[in-house]
Amino acid sequence: MIVNLLSGIIRNARNRRAAENAQTQALNTLNSQQAQLDNFFNSEYYGDYMNRSDVQSMMRSMQDQMRQQNAMNYSMAAVMGSTPEALAAQQNNAATLMGNTYSQIGANMSNWKSNVLNNYINNSMALNNQKYNLWAQQANQFRQAAHDSMSQALDNYTRIASALVGSAGSALGAGV
Repeated sequence: MIVNLLSGIIRNARNRRAAENAQTQALNTLNSQQAQLDNFFNSEYYGDYMNRSDVQSMMRSMQDQMRQQNAMNYSMAAVMGSTPEALAAQQNNAATLMGNTYSQIGANMSNWKSNVLNNYINNSMALNNQKYNLWAQQANQFRQAAHDSMSQALDNYTRIASALVGSAGSALGAGV
């Protein structure tokens, strides 16, 4: 009976150790994912929005269009005999267009940063929920292991006590 008690305790200890190792590995994986998420967030949120390929492409396209428009304006001005003031007005319109484009890029950047932040918060919360679930699972397993050990010990003590009482009863019955 004592052997059963000891084997149960050893088995419970091994199971707890295996569960702890699995949970530690899962927690390390979650921490690694959080670190990757933090790095991605920092590079995206604090990075220079103007260096993004889509913004750079849009700016190159706009500059190319403005160069072509200016070349056409100068050609037409030479042919039609436009005044320098007319050319200046056309260039002013182009500058206004460029200013509006930069304003739109700024508005897009603000929305984009908000989306990056919201995605970071949501993903970080999901990782934290997984960590919480691991800790809750670990607490439940510890509680269950303690309950199982105590139940097994109580069962063994009950058997030992029953055996002792039975032996004492037999000894009393034989001695009378």
